[in-house]
Amino acid sequence: MRRYLPRRWLGAVLLGIMLLVVLPPGGWSQSLTVSLSNQQLYSEPSFTSPPVAPVPQGAQVTLITRQGDWVQVDYQGKRGWLHKAAVGGGGPSVSGLPALLGGGPVRQTTQDEVALAGKGFTPEVEASFRQKNPGLNYAQVDEVERFQVDPARLQAFLQEGGLN
Repeated sequence: MRRYLPRRWLGAVLLGIMLLVVLPPGGWSQSLTVSLSNQQLYSEPSFTSPPVAPVPQGAQVTLITRQGDWVQVDYQGKRGWLHKAAVGGGGPSVSGLPALLGGGPVRQTTQDEVALAGKGFTPEVEASFRQKNPGLNYAQVDEVERFQVDPARLQAFLQEGGLN
């Protein structure tokens, strides 16, 4: 004689299986790592919204939800929005990839190289550009790249100018 689960248990078992399939690894919450420096949590998914709190590079944040190019996260009890480019979570780890492919170790890429490569401006392209344009003032470009704007002053400027 075969024994079957009562119907009420069948629903609970199916729900449990569905939750295991749908949940991110590690349970209810997914942890992301902030991979860029000088990041801010924003109150809304926009760079023009008021900043909630600074988030340092390497910080672990807990994913709440995703909306377009933004992720809502919790960082030390504060909720806010980060642009998806600021978080390095969710992708596969490639730490063993060089050994797997039989090549040598992979050199750590700097944040600037990643940003420039995304725009097609690699160190090689920059060197070629400098060679073709030796008369340009690269010290001024370097100075502009180091320029920082205080988030509170930026918000005041945006509000005063009616910008959004």
